[in-house]
Amino acid sequence: MPKANTTLRITILLFVSLYLRPAISWAREVVDNGPDAEVKEFRFDDLRARIGTMPPGPERDYFAGELANAENHIAESIQLLSGVLPGLRQSRPDRTAIVLQTLADDYTKSFRYGEAAQTDDDLLEHFSGQLTPEQLKGTKNDSGIMHILGGAPAQTVTWEGPLKLKTERNPINSLNVDLTVNGVPGAWLLDTGANLSLVSESFAKRLGLKTLPGIAYTQAGTTGIQNPLHVGLLPTLQMGGATLHNVVLMVLPDANININLGKSSYQINAIIGYPVFQALGAISFLHTGEFVAGTTAHSNGTGARMYMKGLSPIVMCNVEGKDRPFSFDTGASGTDLFVRYYQEFGGEAKGWKKGKQKDSGAGGTIKRKIYFQPEVKLGFGDKTVVLKKVSINTTGTGTDTDELYGNLGQDVPANFDSFTLDFTNMTFSLGEPTPAANSSTARSNKHSYGRQLISCDCDFEEREGQAGPE
Repeated sequence: MPKANTTLRITILLFVSLYLRPAISWAREVVDNGPDAEVKEFRFDDLRARIGTMPPGPERDYFAGELANAENHIAESIQLLSGVLPGLRQSRPDRTAIVLQTLADDYTKSFRYGEAAQTDDDLLEHFSGQLTPEQLKGTKNDSGIMHILGGAPAQTVTWEGPLKLKTERNPINSLNVDLTVNGVPGAWLLDTGANLSLVSESFAKRLGLKTLPGIAYTQAGTTGIQNPLHVGLLPTLQMGGATLHNVVLMVLPDANININLGKSSYQINAIIGYPVFQALGAISFLHTGEFVAGTTAHSNGTGARMYMKGLSPIVMCNVEGKDRPFSFDTGASGTDLFVRYYQEFGGEAKGWKKGKQKDSGAGGTIKRKIYFQPEVKLGFGDKTVVLKKVSINTTGTGTDTDELYGNLGQDVPANFDSFTLDFTNMTFSLGEPTPAANSSTARSNKHSYGRQLISCDCDFEEREGQAGPE
């Protein structure tokens, strides 16, 4: 008789709902086939080819602007979408809402906070009917924080030498680097899944961080509760030979990022988020425990194509010969597959083990049925990863993550000597297999602690399933 297996997953829900500007939300009617569907489903190779056959005009510029945003060509996206916006306002309110969301994302990534706020306000005042309730709430939150930042100076970076920092595992199995900021030493968690950098209230006081006037709000993950937060602007952040200026920091109550581990807890004080990584151009995490960036980042052979969904990197991963979109989060130690994966590849579910997932938060508890797939093969360019006993959600969350096939965690690159996210060439690549990987290429994420930075709350996922004998 197979024994019962219970895996406790720690889920820190921080602020994607605040700052996950869904560049393509597609809240209303979407064409089942054609360029609209290609954007929604991240079929950008198909879209790129289709754009090449379109005659010059607003239709072509609209889709080219959305593609440019996904490919991180921000200036091009702004130029194209600003040009088509006036003509869309009367004829296509659905596409107008999408363009406004994308432009707000473009302005945010360009640190043009005032223009992002105005674009959010335009969306809320004139086209809010095109948004789902969750998107409406998220846009209001985005508008609030952009208004607080208002005329804040843009983030910049200067280089005086290579960036190479030693990393350490923390109790939740994520990677920290030790930095001295404003004369205060501390551990900063490196998290590509965090849309913005953040600090706890107590750590902000130690840093002497002055917050900007006003209070912003963020939506709690599974509970939907609105949580207040403050916004600070860090004048200087030194990371090896790179110096970042005017880094936006969210300031959250300590309790919101204090992780209960059962008999103990772990207080997160600081997290490095996407805008910093973006400024560094290319970042690599080495199996030897080092974080390198810029010109010192590793070139790791043929990589997988990478796109942006708002402030989150999306990796095109090959599953059974098909490229499918996955988010990638260095703060998550385990990989989770979403309902879209289940809908397409769940034909073999009869042979999978069943389980239950319980999400608990301040607003209550949600239970979901999940499966554990015995083995999953994922392709990344010229590399293949084999994962064991991967959890699969069978229902959606009602958020923009439902458009993806899963969230990739640190178990993906665990058996390679490095992995690189190149935000200039927009590729994700794995290094060479480690000696341990040669003898055992499959890795299980069964007993790992995983986390996703999603919104401002601390929730627990408790998973129970029939895992079979060890």
